[in-house]
Amino acid sequence: MADVNGGLVTIIVLLYQIFLYIRSINPFKREAIFLVIHNFFLYHIINRFKHMAQSSINNLGPVNTFYYVPLVYEQPAALQSYEELHMVLKSKAWTFFETLFRHHLALLLPFILALIVPRCKLVYVSSLVIMSNLAMCVCFVYSMWQWLILGGLSLSWQLLPIFLLGPVVQLLLMGRFTARMLRNLWIVV
Repeated sequence: MADVNGGLVTIIVLLYQIFLYIRSINPFKREAIFLVIHNFFLYHIINRFKHMAQSSINNLGPVNTFYYVPLVYEQPAALQSYEELHMVLKSKAWTFFETLFRHHLALLLPFILALIVPRCKLVYVSSLVIMSNLAMCVCFVYSMWQWLILGGLSLSWQLLPIFLLGPVVQLLLMGRFTARMLRNLWIVV
């Protein structure tokens, strides 16, 4: 019993120290880090959506097309209906969205490096990241809308968690980051 109590106390102390460390970070950089973390988390949300859209095909293969990102949701798609929901994944909007997402992940590297370097002009990189996030959000919502039109509103409950964890959280983090950037007039020479 003492080992369990010691382990529990260690976990609580570790979580409290992580909380203190996050609180000690500059609020602007904290918002930027949250946005970057969500952009990597968005990868898994996109694969969940692709899994739902591919479930209309009698294909038991993996859904992932972003082969270079680790920790991929790789559960095979199971046949749920005979509707043509996978046509969303073949549309030009989805192809553009996947290409934009790959380029956006490449854009995050200079953004992270700019956050680390003190006294750096971050407004240009931040503006690119915000515009890229906005374009991704619009494309992803459009693809979800196409999926709802093809599948009907009966499938909207399956799409609700993806919508809330994807575009809604992305817009919230983008808004907070943009507001903090504009409020602090973040143009450092």
